Amino acid sequence: MKFKCASSDLQSCISVVEKAISQRTSLQVLENLYIEVKNNKLTMRGNDLEIGIQNVIPVSDVQTEGSILVKSKTLSSITSKLSNQSLDVEVGENNKMVIRAGKVAFDILCLSVDEYPAFPSIETGVGFKLKVSELKELIKHTIFAVSFDETKQFLNGVLVKHDNGLLNFVSTDGYRLSIKNKSMENLERDFSAIVPYKAMNEIGKIIQQMDASQEVSLNVSDSQVAFSVGDLFLISRVIKGQFPDYNQVLPKETTSEFNIPRRFLFDASERASIIATASNNVVRLVFNDGSLSINANAASLGDFKEDIDITRVRGEGEIKVAFNVRLILDVIKTVDGDDLVIKLNNGLSPCVIKAVNDETYNYVVMPIRTNEYQEKKEVVGTEPAVSA
Repeated sequence: MKFKCASSDLQSCISVVEKAISQRTSLQVLENLYIEVKNNKLTMRGNDLEIGIQNVIPVSDVQTEGSILVKSKTLSSITSKLSNQSLDVEVGENNKMVIRAGKVAFDILCLSVDEYPAFPSIETGVGFKLKVSELKELIKHTIFAVSFDETKQFLNGVLVKHDNGLLNFVSTDGYRLSIKNKSMENLERDFSAIVPYKAMNEIGKIIQQMDASQEVSLNVSDSQVAFSVGDLFLISRVIKGQFPDYNQVLPKETTSEFNIPRRFLFDASERASIIATASNNVVRLVFNDGSLSINANAASLGDFKEDIDITRVRGEGEIKVAFNVRLILDVIKTVDGDDLVIKLNNGLSPCVIKAVNDETYNYVVMPIRTNEYQEKKEVVGTEPAVSA
């Protein structure tokens, strides 16, 4: 194998593909990048047996084609120290890769591709396309609510489900539920798959810098999901198991609705969290017709109280409710717009939070139950938002 390429192109390719390289694998061969040069293109692959990523870059002056395995960490370190240079790369019969850039030369021991596992191919499934901007929004609104409880692996990913013309991305950790949907009228059939957090998170990172109008092709089958955009390809196993029925969690009706300035609620919640961190992150909210009182207290630290102006859209009477402030801050950081809608019935019922005029997103969070709604009282427990 012998060719030339730009160090920046090679480093960019590595930075994407190495996301599928595991440094904690019992199979040392998986610590390597698979590199193949053919038809003036370099194809690079990473595979940790859960997800596989393939990327392609152009190369020039190809004198010999071939394939080799190179230690991912080593090659990444080399190219990061040779920025904006032309590289001459050659692999001889002894599986040694020589990388030259001006007066610099590296001789790297490589491996034969013989023992490298076969890269997974796309199974027959449901194929469809999303714009980069659309996929980014679907991931952004759900990835943060995924559970990392390994005893409930069916919660360790994002549910991707097509039902009655709607494509739903859904996540839950048992205490809150996040669901974002998009109209998809032309799909051939309904489907459902739980995409692991790692795969969804990595594709989300990969598309961050891509043109918003570029299209991503998705293929969902019973055992895998594949994403393809341009010369980049990511494939992942899906999580087996039954995702909870999230429709049972969404309140059918709510008696009270409030519009709240997003920035004011975020700032007040951030300040409340300073005290709440010493009391299991509990904040207590008191809703009235024109104001929201945010309270936090910790016996070992002190007290906090702040009032912000709000608008009551529906309902009457005072409502007192307690939440984990981290779960509130997560959704405020995620949604767009100047104002939030909060809908609830009482201090013990599920609360819906969303952006004003956005019917494609719902965030449901369960309140924390306390013996009495009084400052200085201890929290007695929480209840999952979604029964597993």
